[in-house]
Amino acid sequence: MKHSKIAIIGAGSVGSTTAYALLLKGIAAEIILIDIDEVRCRGEILDLSDSLAFDGASKIRSGTAQDAAQADIIIIAAGKAQEPGQTRLDLLATNKKIITDVFTSIKPINEAAIIIMVTNPLDALTELAQSISGLPRNQVFGTGTFLDTLRLRGIITEKINIARKSVHAYVIGEHGDGQCVTWSSAEIAGTSLLQFPGMDVQTCDAIAQQVKDTAYEIIACKGSTHFGIAACVAAICEAIIFDQKLVMPLSTYIQEYDTVFSMPVILGENGIEKILSISLSDDERKKLEKSAQELKKISHE
Repeated sequence: MKHSKIAIIGAGSVGSTTAYALLLKGIAAEIILIDIDEVRCRGEILDLSDSLAFDGASKIRSGTAQDAAQADIIIIAAGKAQEPGQTRLDLLATNKKIITDVFTSIKPINEAAIIIMVTNPLDALTELAQSISGLPRNQVFGTGTFLDTLRLRGIITEKINIARKSVHAYVIGEHGDGQCVTWSSAEIAGTSLLQFPGMDVQTCDAIAQQVKDTAYEIIACKGSTHFGIAACVAAICEAIIFDQKLVMPLSTYIQEYDTVFSMPVILGENGIEKILSISLSDDERKKLEKSAQELKKISHE
């Protein structure tokens, strides 16, 4: 099986929950958990090992930076967590240094490796990873607005009582406050979502704000988010391992906007195979351009 060895750098809430999500899927032959806190990492390995009774296909162990360097998929979840009242961008200075140190420690990296960035602020750190990894951009990308998009579809599902998988709507742009919901191209069975009862402008604005605020609410309530993003990372790994050619919004360099943020892409065994264009209204395009300008300023500070 291609890409069967997965290294997770960072054994905190997100990293350990990602390992658990991967074990439940049973899609990896070997999962390697790596953290500078070796005691915490050992505890997570022992705890996660208990779940192997329900998964005969995988193994999990702790490892070193050198182990990560030779993995098929490298998930980077190391860094300081977002605190209540703190924006993702407030984290940049601290986590930029951590991510730089991570890449210094794991070089030289397996040339065929796929790197998935999870640490926030996601877009700025994905741009950093693309610039210092030494790998092609299509092999280095972030989880982006994948989770935001799933949240959006979940809220729409509750609103109009149609299965989430039948809702085709995307959050694109920044994984953060500058994100953009593409209402103009959102549809169900070829019918514009805006034609469904109750989906007026005010409702759409309220839904978009709810999607944007969800992470902040979770952090305020319990201190961190990890279940949703871990499930997303496991789904991304599955798409790579089984070459599924799935379309999902991931963070990568978008030439049209000259910055790194999320657009729908086709994901397969070699990483991002194609970035897809998406129809936007004039207002959506202006919002995306403004977001791009802000991200460029922040990323280059």
